[in-house]
Parts: sequence; structure tokens; C-alpha cells
Amino acid sequence: MTALNFPPIDFPARIAAVAARLRREGADAYVGTRQAALHYLHGAFMPWRGAVIVTADGACETVYWAMDASRVREEGTVGTLTEFWFDGMTEAIRETLARLGAADGRVGLDLSHPGAAQIAPGMLTASEYLDLQSKLPGAKLENGTRWIDDVMLIKSPAEIARLKQAALVSDIGFRAGLAAVRPGVTENHVAGVIEQAIRDHGSTWAWAITGGTEVGSGPRTGFLRGVTQQATDRPIGRDEFVILDLHPMIDLYLADTSIPVFLGKPSARQAAMIDCWEDVAATMLAGLTPGRPIAECVKEGIATFAKHGFSDFSLPLFGHGLGTCARTRPFLNLRSDDVVQPGMVVALGTHLYVPDAGGMRLEFPAMITERGAEPLVETPPKVHRVAA
Repeated sequence: MTALNFPPIDFPARIAAVAARLRREGADAYVGTRQAALHYLHGAFMPWRGAVIVTADGACETVYWAMDASRVREEGTVGTLTEFWFDGMTEAIRETLARLGAADGRVGLDLSHPGAAQIAPGMLTASEYLDLQSKLPGAKLENGTRWIDDVMLIKSPAEIARLKQAALVSDIGFRAGLAAVRPGVTENHVAGVIEQAIRDHGSTWAWAITGGTEVGSGPRTGFLRGVTQQATDRPIGRDEFVILDLHPMIDLYLADTSIPVFLGKPSARQAAMIDCWEDVAATMLAGLTPGRPIAECVKEGIATFAKHGFSDFSLPLFGHGLGTCARTRPFLNLRSDDVVQPGMVVALGTHLYVPDAGGMRLEFPAMITERGAEPLVETPPKVHRVAA
């Protein structure tokens, strides 16, 4: 694979945008510990504990675990990086805030994601929060997650270029996995084929929270409300669903792609499930038009499941945002207060899991344009049939 020439990312502009948001909030600093914030503001792959600290006057510094700090300093963009050992992150944050004149001010932390179904990687732990409270007695500590999420919500052209490439790589990986599905082949083998394909095309990390590249087959696709299928040595059999779920990373930007496969001939029950799932997926893709409240779109998906009689086996969750993390706004569920806007990039989700019959999952990268949701992958959101 040849080197990719992406448009450069303007990191100073990102920092300035966060600082401007702080000033509008009347806040003094933001301390970002999530993967999304670390990658967005520092620009290096940062899997360990650390924080990027931005002040209202535009200063930006990083604190990071000493055993990975040399690489992160070399590969990132923020000039000042303070190293810490063991559990020294909170003290490093305190020292940095004090040096920047914000130790007694209003400080936003990555504490929780209102509306999220899961905890984003890197949220501050309870012990870290309590430690910061004791170390910063003059500060007003609060949840600052929304401040930076608002900045990250609408993607720039440079971000969209990276997200499109990540989606393209996930397409390549899906096709490789689809070609490897046949009776007797193990889930692990198919996962390995996918991993080789996405790595050969530039992916540098497979999002690890769910076990990296997920492959589930047969009964393992039908766990009630079951959204995790780490690959195992189970041989794939005839007349069963197969879930392939890919999470490649390109230059710190993620895709999240899962499109169902059926090997063999579906039963009448499975055929009804497929009809339902494809109807819901199409309804959600068509419904994401600018100006609509996301919760309103979600209600349409829920109603479509009900129309087919599969409400008890569906999920009221229809995806999440994509960027430097896959746990970021907009969250496509009834708790969302976001409105569909051009420039959002989402992994549109549709979930149906029926014990003893199987299940289907859609994770479908799409960009919101003035016309609606534009797929970033070429593979259509349909169940792909493989002859047994």
C-alpha cells in the first residue's frame, strides 16, 4: 500500500476552539483523559493514562505515562509534555494547572457521557476524581465532556478524508472476511483473514474493547441483546448467521463496520428476521436528514421493529458517532438531545438477536450531508448470502 497524503490537521485551531468554548462557559481549563480527547488534541496514539490540558487563554500541555512518553512526545503535536510514573497522573495534572494559573478555577473533566450506552475509554476513574478533589481544594471540578464533544461533533474536511479511508479499509476487510466464510472454517480464521486485509491496507489498530475484530457464528450470533462476539475456535456451520465486526484505525480515525452474512438457506423464522432487519436498516438510513432530532429518528426504527413483531429481540440503540473514538456523539438513542447536522459522521446501528435462531448487526459508517446520510462504505446494508 502506498503512503496516503491526507490534508494536514490544524491542531492549533482545535486548541483555539476548545479555549473559545471554555471562555463561553466561563471556565478556566479542560482536562481531557479520554482516548477521543488525547488523540484529537495531541495527535499521537495514546493507549495509556494521560491528559491533555487546555486553558481558556489557549495554553495546551500534555501529561502522560513515563513508559510511553518518549514516543508520544516524538509523534504528537503538543509541545510541553510532562511525564509521570505509577499513579502520578493527578499530581502531574495539579502541577500543570497550577503552572498555567487554573488550579483555583472552574475545571472541566472527562467524567461521564450523558446519553451514552457505554463508558468511553479513558474517562476519569472515581479514585482519580477524588484525588484531584483533594489536590485542588480551590477548584470547581465538573463534567466537561460536552464542551469538547461539541467541538468534535462536526468533522472538518481533513477528518472526513481520514474517516473515508478508514471506512474504505473496513470495506476491504469485510470483503476478505466474506470470501473466507465457508462451512468448517473457524471464527478465528476469518478474523485473521480480516486482520491481515485491514493491516495490509494501513490499519494500525483494531479497537480492542470488544476483542478487536469480532466474528461470531450460529448460536453465538443470537445472544439476547448480545452486542459482543469475540472470535473463537468454533467452526462455522451451514444455515446460520455470521457476524463480522471490524474496527480499523487510520491516522487515529476509526471505522466501525458490521454487515450480516448468512451461510446457506435461512429457515422461515430466519427469513422473517432478515426482512425485518433490512427494513429497519433502510428506515434508519433514510431517516437521518438534517434538522431532525435524533430521538425522532430512533422512534422510527423502534416502530419498524414493532411492525415486524421483533421488539423483544431488538435494541433501542441505533449507533454512535465516529472520529478519534467510537464512543462519541452523536449517540443514536432516545436519550440524545442532538439534532442531525451536516458534517456529523456516524456508525449507524441496527441490532436484532434471537436466541436459537441467530442475530444480525449493522455498524455502518455514514456522513450526514445536506441531502441526508451518505454511506462511506461501498458494501450495502443488506444480509449477504453465501452458498453452503
